[in-house]
Amino acid sequence: MIKEALSVLPARPILFVVPVIVVLVMSFYYSDVYSRCTGNKQFRALLNETLSSAHTGAQFRLEDITAFAWDRVRIVTNFEPERRSNECPFSWNWPSDERESLIASGLLTVLIFVYRGAIVEYLELRGDEVAFRGADSSLSPKAAVFSVIPNADDSRGITLTLKN
Repeated sequence: MIKEALSVLPARPILFVVPVIVVLVMSFYYSDVYSRCTGNKQFRALLNETLSSAHTGAQFRLEDITAFAWDRVRIVTNFEPERRSNECPFSWNWPSDERESLIASGLLTVLIFVYRGAIVEYLELRGDEVAFRGADSSLSPKAAVFSVIPNADDSRGITLTLKN
């Protein structure tokens, strides 16, 4: 019985073992990347969905749509990273070249969430879909409260203005 099982393996087991090891290593590496990238895409979709159903002047609390602990958030508009590589392959976060186009247009916004001095989440948004106004410093969850104002130019975008 063992002899029969071994007879179906290739004559050179290395031809079978190496691809299996490569697949396992790549799966292990990309599982974290996939989770992070698709999480960012899902957060962006949830944010846009939440804001599209909000009426003009509604109060939006950033804390209400985050599913993780944080004590400070830094919102950086017109973000331009030092390096322009896409850390999310296979369009897991952005469609092909969209991130590069947003950077070139000054429309990439990032939200950097911190908990006890360590970054816990880094999220990227389209600045033409969600624009932030007045959030020039890091904010606590209680201070990250915004007024919702749809863009006047009939675009699908929303402007979030920090409430004082």
